[in-house]
Amino acid sequence: MGLASSIAGFFLIFLSVPLSYGLHRWRKGEDAETFDQFLGSKTSYFAIIGVTSLWLVPYGLFVLVPIIFILSVVSPAGRIDWKEYRNERFIAVFIVFLMLGLSGLMPCDEPRSPEEWGEPFAKENPYAPAWPASEQFTWILVDDLDPSNFEVVQSLRIRTPHQFSTFSQVESSVAISSFFGLENERMRQAIDIVDERVTFIRIDSDEFKLEQRGDAQEHTFRPSSGDVKMNVWVYDCLATSGTNSDGTKIGEVVIVGEAGWGGVLDLVVIVRPFFHDALSSDPFAETLVSTWLEAEV
Repeated sequence: MGLASSIAGFFLIFLSVPLSYGLHRWRKGEDAETFDQFLGSKTSYFAIIGVTSLWLVPYGLFVLVPIIFILSVVSPAGRIDWKEYRNERFIAVFIVFLMLGLSGLMPCDEPRSPEEWGEPFAKENPYAPAWPASEQFTWILVDDLDPSNFEVVQSLRIRTPHQFSTFSQVESSVAISSFFGLENERMRQAIDIVDERVTFIRIDSDEFKLEQRGDAQEHTFRPSSGDVKMNVWVYDCLATSGTNSDGTKIGEVVIVGEAGWGGVLDLVVIVRPFFHDALSSDPFAETLVSTWLEAEV
């Protein structure tokens, strides 16, 4: 289902320019321009090339849109085309973004699920937004020798409609999520679980924030399949409901991702309370991430 959905999602976007031309012909009737002229001389072909570039360009839409816009206005002829074909171009842009939105609703396959972790505590996240589409499993992993030592682990598969290539896909998705604060909503489920298990402090999942600890760091993980270098993001999780205006640290969050072609991304999110033994000895949760990498995709 995953590959078919990815291909269908891309074709929705790819067909946006032909659909724009069909709408142009319906509106203009006998006065309609040819396909290569209705957005300006050969602009329709350039638009199709731009859409196809979602499979190649790092950061996808967030790089392509500024480049295409700048190239379209940098010359006097380009600015004249904008005046002459403004309405048709605005309609085409609207349809492209509409199709991008629809592609983000295409269903995903189930995320990675290591057998060693057993049956997930939850197979859905009530706080997860409907767009982009995603699937999420959540585990509570408890140390057999010390029940107070526990981790909340979330394995996600999520659509990345802004980018269909693997180049910097993880980095772009984490950056976009951080900029818009999207990760906070998904984190609420994990915060609720921590709140249930930590009795000496109350944590409100409506009142917390994540503060990134420096830039992402490259780390070598060692699953049985061989060494893998990946970027790791570490955040301090701070409760903001107390008297401390800066927030009270309640734990740390580790995020690691593996890119996938077709606009699908795999992520593992590991939440550990502030008193966890491994925060200093294993800051990147290497054992858990390696186990996650070994799981079948």
